[in-house]
Amino acid sequence: MKLSTDFPIPVSNHKLRPTSRVLCMGSCFAENMGKRLDNLSLTLLNQPFGTQFNPIRILKALAFETLNSADLYSDGDFFVHPDFHSNFISQNPEHLLTEIQAKQEETKTFLGQSDTLLLTFGTAYYYHDKVLNRPITHCHKQASQRFVKHLHQVSEITQDFRDFLQKHPNKHLVLTVSPVRHTRDGMMENAVSKATLRLAAHEIWQEFPGQVSYFPAYEIMMDELRDYRFYEKDLIHPNETALDYIWQKFKETYFSSELLTAEIAWNRVLSTLMHRPHPTKIPLHIDTLEKLNAELPTEFKGVDYSKLAKKLATEILSLKASLGSK
Repeated sequence: MKLSTDFPIPVSNHKLRPTSRVLCMGSCFAENMGKRLDNLSLTLLNQPFGTQFNPIRILKALAFETLNSADLYSDGDFFVHPDFHSNFISQNPEHLLTEIQAKQEETKTFLGQSDTLLLTFGTAYYYHDKVLNRPITHCHKQASQRFVKHLHQVSEITQDFRDFLQKHPNKHLVLTVSPVRHTRDGMMENAVSKATLRLAAHEIWQEFPGQVSYFPAYEIMMDELRDYRFYEKDLIHPNETALDYIWQKFKETYFSSELLTAEIAWNRVLSTLMHRPHPTKIPLHIDTLEKLNAELPTEFKGVDYSKLAKKLATEILSLKASLGSK
């Protein structure tokens, strides 16, 4: 008995390898995929500017424009920037701008060195700040009368991405539409928004088929996982089972054989690392971890295993400290 409508996903010609450098930006779905990628040997920069839902605002962040202190919003005794997530917050406006500028420089450098961008579109809606007289990324709970809500046209999104791709011909873009419904926009409005994003992603892929690929996370959620048992209690966000399923499909689409092989070895080390031994077995477990650490150069030839080495070293020190405290 067939209980869901599945569909084939073309295997991408662009493959992620153990040495790939990936920049993830966009909605919370991009962040989730980024966390999973970061558990591998890949070099990853995940959501450097925090969650961003609108595709044009994502590209705006990647323009690394000069910041203006006059743009800042006050939030009680704190300041935030309308183009950046509230992860960036400070009581001192100059400190806030300095912090954001440092992240801009880090991201600009990483973008120059990256080979893959994973961008997830969340909504085609955006807000125009009537005081600043420009579009913004986050309202930061400012008075609602300050803003006017707009819907981007498909042509606006495709034109901005056309310009970006022409400036970065050596970057491969993996585009997705977030499977999270923006119910605050309204269900009918969300349907229009998602349709706009999907059509824009399709047109971008059609114009740049060798440089852009589309991963159907939205379609998987809406069709293959069309059941509320795959959602969190809010009935909006995919639950862990759904994310695991989508992640498996992503791996089948984009992982090279080398990365799949490295992932198996990587997960084997992580599994041992996460093991919690009986107190009487801690010395033996320390020996096991130290042996694993010594074997990393052989196990991962030509692969940056520094993330694993750091995790192992931290756990070994913690276990030794626990022995010393007894």
